[in-house]
Amino acid sequence: MDGTEDSTKYSFVGSESIQFRMEELGYKPSEIPSQSTIKRIIKRKKMRVNTKERYKRVRSKGRYTLLKPEFIDEIHQIDFVGPRHIKGFGSINSIHLKDVVGRQVAGYQYIEKSMDNVMTFLLDYWKFHAIPKYLQVDNGMSFVGDYIRPRSFSRFVRLCLYMGIEVVFIAPAKPWMNGTIEEFNKGFDRLFWKRETFTDLTDIRIKSEIFYARQNKFNERKFREKALKSISPKRMLRHDFEIDANNIPLVAGKIHLIRMVMSKEDVSVLNERFHVGGEYIGEYCWATIDTKKESLVISYNDEKMVVHEINRFDYEIKETVHDWGDLF
Repeated sequence: MDGTEDSTKYSFVGSESIQFRMEELGYKPSEIPSQSTIKRIIKRKKMRVNTKERYKRVRSKGRYTLLKPEFIDEIHQIDFVGPRHIKGFGSINSIHLKDVVGRQVAGYQYIEKSMDNVMTFLLDYWKFHAIPKYLQVDNGMSFVGDYIRPRSFSRFVRLCLYMGIEVVFIAPAKPWMNGTIEEFNKGFDRLFWKRETFTDLTDIRIKSEIFYARQNKFNERKFREKALKSISPKRMLRHDFEIDANNIPLVAGKIHLIRMVMSKEDVSVLNERFHVGGEYIGEYCWATIDTKKESLVISYNDEKMVVHEINRFDYEIKETVHDWGDLF
């Protein structure tokens, strides 16, 4: 728990972590006790182990989402943490990405939360890792944009559509909908930020790489026996790929927004309101913008986990929408 070397820094605690550490030290599988045996030893020796705090879920049991990912790199969640203050240097913000199924993480630190930094991070990441089918985010300005002009899409959304990604915006002020990345953010705060002392931006970037690698190695071992399959086809960017981030064409694709039906029987989608119905007040619905069909579809996941289309609207987009296949 108090490890200072790279091999023990930022370690998890508990029976599974002890197995992981013994494996790293070279013990054979037959020499490593089962988790139940380790737990009995811990209890018998009256050793205190921190209990991992689970991210609290709502009672909806997943009804707020229409996605049921099964493959590695099918859906990624991304979020900013911060600002955090480094004494003698100033504020920093950390961007984190996590694969919902494979549990692999990545991150980097910046001075500011900005869309430019998000796009730079993603373009670098996709040159070494798979491009997901879905990318789920909150409604921060770094992702959704300024909200001012209806049917105006941010550079971040345009980049995702250009890459063939469907963006999913969770409901405003509902971080539990991004539970995978939010749980990691808590671990980042507890196991890394509060344990370390940093001098500047370069220092935290170097140390955070050790932390991310440690997390990934542990999760790789944890999930290796589950025989998880990766999304197919696996797409990545060429290492020499470049794009003008300020001039990305709007490409055919889908943008999803999870929204609660308000008292006026409607939902808010990019600064416009669309009627849903009084029977859905207080419930979460999915609003899907299809840029190719120029349509907006409102869907609902009922108590039997059956998805219904509630309403459909024309969604005229006053600019050219390019077909993805024509560009690639």
